[in-house]
Amino acid sequence: MDTTPDARNGQPADDDAAALRTFADSVETSFIETGQSLTDPRTAAAYQTTLDVWETTLNGSHAQGLIDADQLRKLTEVLHGMRQVPRLI
Repeated sequence: MDTTPDARNGQPADDDAAALRTFADSVETSFIETGQSLTDPRTAAAYQTTLDVWETTLNGSHAQGLIDADQLRKLTEVLHGMRQVPRLI
């Protein structure tokens, strides 16, 4: 997921924003199927905490030489996009 900002306004480019909204809808659908929703502040907080854990895991993987700096950067960009999901629901 490319979340490169549009240089004109600091927001994702239109195509990227549309892709992110589509992704957000699919994530929310997954939560709804389990009787939850990212509109619930507690669920959204748990989602963000999970992403925090993944980011820590990625940083640890980089520190141990399991992934290189470019892989870490790309995966962290994906996490950044994922962090935006609750506000898009």
